[in-house]
Amino acid sequence: MATRSSLGFVLLLAIAAIVATGGACKGRPMASTAQCEKLFDRYVDLRLSEDPRARALTSEDRAVLRGNLAVKALSESDESDVRQVRSQCETEVTEAEYKCAISAPTSRAWHDCIE
Repeated sequence: MATRSSLGFVLLLAIAAIVATGGACKGRPMASTAQCEKLFDRYVDLRLSEDPRARALTSEDRAVLRGNLAVKALSESDESDVRQVRSQCETEVTEAEYKCAISAPTSRAWHDCIE
């Protein structure tokens, strides 16, 4: 008969296996860590290119504006797609969504790619 501690260990292993294969259970290839970083960078670059102030700025000032846009994107309540890409990308963003978003011409199109 199995002891209580061995049953607990088996349960712990089962939970760990489920968590570890969470993305694989979806049956779709998920974005990698590197792709997730690129997605966020792409979004910030799109926002920068859409900001009319950016055109007249020096390189240093553009870098500051880019940093501010990145912070703003992470803190805005309506930027749930951005938060998803930053915190749950490898388990929530598929490669198809990545390919769509990384080639998106606008930030709106980027949002449309991320479900």
